[in-house]
Amino acid sequence: MRTTGDAGAPFADIIESGIRRNWSGTYDLTDALRQSLRSFCPPRAPGSDEKLTVTVTTARDQGGRLPPSLRVLTRLLTGRRRPARIYVRRSIILPAHAASFFLRRFWGFFRTGQIESIGLNWSPRFPGYITIPGNTKISRLPQVAAHEAGHLFGLGDAYDAWYRFFHAAPGTDRFMMRHNACVQPLEIAMLLRAHTTGKMSYFPRAWIWKDIGRGILSAARAPLKRLFDRWKKKEKI
Repeated sequence: MRTTGDAGAPFADIIESGIRRNWSGTYDLTDALRQSLRSFCPPRAPGSDEKLTVTVTTARDQGGRLPPSLRVLTRLLTGRRRPARIYVRRSIILPAHAASFFLRRFWGFFRTGQIESIGLNWSPRFPGYITIPGNTKISRLPQVAAHEAGHLFGLGDAYDAWYRFFHAAPGTDRFMMRHNACVQPLEIAMLLRAHTTGKMSYFPRAWIWKDIGRGILSAARAPLKRLFDRWKKKEKI
């Protein structure tokens, strides 16, 4: 994990704790989770009345003086496990996001048919990296980090993003990958499916003209609102 700007070490501790706390837990074995678990580890398929306990552990990479990108490259060439990079940087425009390194971007669309994979062409061997703006409120940081970690684990977004045609996945109001809320059994099932198949798990999307129109209007208003809020703040000063 690499932190930059004014955040310093506390950001690393909060991010790590947020990921562990949110993704660790005991989950009901729904049909979807049971099926994914059987595919992931057939010899240990659970019984009908069991729950699944997930424990996330983290280890910070001590890579010496090499920058994170070169550290990942050297581990790739030597066949060692690569660390997932987490950056905290000052950002004015971009929100928290996950991405693949440059040479893996764009062609992911032809591999998956998903617009979302243009920026993040995920695979178990190449999970990508996440960037969190340094001006993220401390109170929101654990949930933001947990959501972005979901992408490193192999899950797509569920909210009404432009690359989903502004269509939120139905029935996902309390999901981590939609509202940064709470990890659900379906999300664990999707995680296992991603690591079993080697392909990112995406939530269903739909082309609905009403959603698209509403989303375009909202996206157009957002920068104007930010400018207006800044102007009001200057007026008060």
